[in-house]
Amino acid sequence: MALTPHPPELGSKLTHAKITTDYSENLLEFITGVHSSTSDLLKELYEIHCFTSRSIGEELLWASSMPSILPEDEKIPLAYYGESNVGKLKTLYRRGLGHRYGRSMQSIAGIHYNFSLSENFWKHYHQRENSNLSLQEFKNDKYFGLIRNFKRYSWLLVYLYGATPLVDKSFLKGKKHKLEKFSEDTYYSPYATSLRMGGLGYTSNAQNDIQICYNQLSTYISTLEKARLTPFKQYEDIGLVKNGKRAQLNVNLLQIDNEFYSTIRPKNIAKTRESALGALHKRGIEYIEVRLIDVNPYTPLGITKEQVDFIQLFLIWCLSLESPQIENEECAQLDFNFNQIVNFGRKSDLELFVHGEKKQKRDVLNEVFSQLSQLANKLSPCEPDYNLSVTREYEKVENEAILPSSLVINQANSRDKSFIKYQLELAKKYKTSYSCSDISLKEYLELAKNSLDEQKNVEANDKLDFDDFLNKYFEDIKIT
Repeated sequence: MALTPHPPELGSKLTHAKITTDYSENLLEFITGVHSSTSDLLKELYEIHCFTSRSIGEELLWASSMPSILPEDEKIPLAYYGESNVGKLKTLYRRGLGHRYGRSMQSIAGIHYNFSLSENFWKHYHQRENSNLSLQEFKNDKYFGLIRNFKRYSWLLVYLYGATPLVDKSFLKGKKHKLEKFSEDTYYSPYATSLRMGGLGYTSNAQNDIQICYNQLSTYISTLEKARLTPFKQYEDIGLVKNGKRAQLNVNLLQIDNEFYSTIRPKNIAKTRESALGALHKRGIEYIEVRLIDVNPYTPLGITKEQVDFIQLFLIWCLSLESPQIENEECAQLDFNFNQIVNFGRKSDLELFVHGEKKQKRDVLNEVFSQLSQLANKLSPCEPDYNLSVTREYEKVENEAILPSSLVINQANSRDKSFIKYQLELAKKYKTSYSCSDISLKEYLELAKNSLDEQKNVEANDKLDFDDFLNKYFEDIKIT
């Protein structure tokens, strides 16, 4: 893993709209605009990758969700956003995450897929249902129905797109695990699809106490807001200052609401001095964020057109189904299904719960794909070709050797059984595959320059010291 700072050629990670960092200086985050076509989305994603790859010299974009060779945990560099108050807040939040969960866990990458339906769709749907709810209340209700069904069937996306059955030994230092030794430098779980979504990934035992209700917006918001305001003994023990430095934003169960780890989130775009939860509270659900997709190592962009089209169909299907509220017994069964697929997804005799009864994995997959195929037929002919996406994904059900999790193990097996060696080979291959047009290059150079100027303006206009800024920030985002 590179230990160099974020290259200035990429612009300011504080203010750039498309290129920033997640947890660490070396963990790049790419953000596309909103698109109504898969082709336009991937065109922009390609331009971002191309410009970034060109701007980082001899360094490479890593092609897996699980990180490359990590240094000692405390030497993983926190993302630095400059000396503005908002920049300091961002870095301090990440320092707190490091104390709470470890910096290596925060070095895992993934894809967040944002999805919404057009205003015209919602108006038509609202009229067709002859609902007594306001249009926004109707959207909130239906999006939560989608979310509940997503929770019921999200294991399918992990099964089809999980690509992290292997991990380098440096990631496991100081961690308890039950992985088997694959080679001298690599560990694995033989039937796993996505270690990223299991106990070694973005999980938190502390957050198990947050019993999120996906039945209505008000209870979702109140539950997360309570967690954000409730002190937690383990984090009180860390303290607000450690080794002479601020250690975390606060000692509460969540420093801010974004700390809550979930496979899917209802969202609205936050404005200045507004939290994600506050935006949701004021204006309701505008889109949903799917957070469980592993980076696809078999494409230079981390995701393919076929994946995007299928995920879109899957989410429309989740919206179209009846969606009763999730009671405690079903909740436990959904957790069971998800964990089984994460850890043992390629076992042929695996069983999953369906409507309270266990069934063979293959039978459940056939039932789900039958329904997805019926929906694709109803939406045909249209762009994208959903029938094609269903056909392509079902090939993985019929031949599990072409699942990404199978391919990663088999390909690494032929390269000295080394996760690092195989992923490095892919990273080098993709480095030479990008070709930037003069037009997009000029556009991204201008974006980088403007973002650096904007960061200077933010820093120049700070009027409060950091303590006062923090107090005001938490007062501003409080939901009353």
